[in-house]
Amino acid sequence: MTCSLSHTDSEVEALVQKLIDEDKSRQNAILDLALQFKNSCTAKDDLRNAYEKCNNISQASRALINSFLKEGSAKDYELNLSMYEKAAKLEKQMDAKLAWLLEKYYYRSQKV
Repeated sequence: MTCSLSHTDSEVEALVQKLIDEDKSRQNAILDLALQFKNSCTAKDDLRNAYEKCNNISQASRALINSFLKEGSAKDYELNLSMYEKAAKLEKQMDAKLAWLLEKYYYRSQKV
């Protein structure tokens, strides 16, 4: 039976590069998500500061709005940090995986 899977050196090299590129795309997606949480945190802080300057809103309403936006901002900040930590961990894992792939590919190409 003829194998339809990639098996020549150039095909395997292209497959390895494709897998690396896909991993990098996933890591970039996590970094983009972290940035979205950071932007959300900043937007909530800006909105909270704008509400503090509104004199026509009752003190009770301003306090409620402030509390809601402050807590939401804090949660977004926690998620932002968590995403960056995960991205850093993923980067280390991807570097290790890349080294492993290149080592295996180099070893394989030396045997051929």
